[in-house]
Amino acid sequence: MQSKYTQPIKMIKMLMKFKQYLSLKIQHSIIKYENLMNTKFTKTYRMLKIFTDGTKIFSKDVAEYVRISGDIALNRSSNLTYREVMIYRKTPGDLIKMTPFILLTALPLAQYITLPLGFLFPKQLLCSHYWTPEQRIQFAREDHLKKLYYYRAVFRNLKKELYDIKDDSEKFDLCLTAFNKLTSGTHPTIKEIIQLESIFQNDQPFGLRSLPQKHLINLCKMHGLKFVCFKRRSLRSHIEFIRKLDQIWIKNAMSDSISIDELRAACFLRGLNAETLSSAEMREWLGLWMIVSKTITESNHSLLLHTPIFIAYNHASNWKMIH
Repeated sequence: MQSKYTQPIKMIKMLMKFKQYLSLKIQHSIIKYENLMNTKFTKTYRMLKIFTDGTKIFSKDVAEYVRISGDIALNRSSNLTYREVMIYRKTPGDLIKMTPFILLTALPLAQYITLPLGFLFPKQLLCSHYWTPEQRIQFAREDHLKKLYYYRAVFRNLKKELYDIKDDSEKFDLCLTAFNKLTSGTHPTIKEIIQLESIFQNDQPFGLRSLPQKHLINLCKMHGLKFVCFKRRSLRSHIEFIRKLDQIWIKNAMSDSISIDELRAACFLRGLNAETLSSAEMREWLGLWMIVSKTITESNHSLLLHTPIFIAYNHASNWKMIH
């Protein structure tokens, strides 16, 4: 005699087999459709894939940003990862940039105009989630080139303000030694840079509170900051963000575990063109940066703001971009 459960079990097995069959059929159809689109309509398929993949990553980062903001509001931000700090810093700007595009795309039939425009002008209309790996490097290079034109201006500002400390012969000689090396095409040693720390204290001539407006403007542009009224606040916020990343980097010994794309982004952020550098070269340079960063406190932020001058001004990868 058959159990009363036999028929339902058979039915469930049949449904599971049908579901598996249907799933395989759908997957096969999707693959076939994607292959057709990729073969017959390559540009259209590529455009749709970029927007689909970009939207998934962007949505995930926005959700992460909301979660991180909640953790910070509840004083639970002490264990943020390097990536989480980057998301928290970058996402507000991405949202501002993407909002007009998203609102326009939501209008009836507007996507037939906005999507091709976004594909043609990704840097102007879209955030980095929608860029290809090649575009990320290209746009980072373009932005870095704009910053490099202000390295010399900032160095000139430093040399001009050097004579404000001429009465202190020890400090004057330390600065003069470092500046002469930069002028001759080399860099001061890390020890020589750290010895300048006292001259970059807030109440000293090279301190953030003491820098004249022209110097602040050039320093903002050297770091790619928007031309704003509150220059000192913007510079302080920017360098505190980098210091936070540096602290996580040093604490977790990230140099050995980070991807080459993240290494490249870390170098660009701190003032070095990393387009053609090997991972070993990038790690070596970032190691120098981290040694200086470890000595920085809230009272001498200005030294880290000027560190791109001291360790990247004459670097071959930067030099060849502007000569």
